[in-house]
Amino acid sequence: MSEDARGPDVCHAVTPAPVWAWIQFPTFHIRVKGFAKSWTRDAVLVEWAQFGQQADAWVWRSAVKHRTLRADRADRHPGNAPH
Repeated sequence: MSEDARGPDVCHAVTPAPVWAWIQFPTFHIRVKGFAKSWTRDAVLVEWAQFGQQADAWVWRSAVKHRTLRADRADRHPGNAPH
C-alpha cells in the first residue's frame, strides 16, 4: 500500500496489539493471526508469521479485527484459568 493510500500521521504501538487480518495476495486472500504494529486513520501495519518467517504489510483498517490472547482471557476470568 502506498504512503498516499495509507495516509499521514502514523502511530506506532509501544506493544503491538493482537489482531486478525485479511492479507491480499495477487491470486488469493488469507486471514492471519498477527499483530498491529502501526496505524493511520485508514490503514494498519500488520505483522504475522508466514512459512517460519516474519512478514508484514499495510492493509485497510476494515480488514483488521482485534483478537484476544489466551493469557488475556485467563486474566479477565481467573475462575476459568487452568490450574
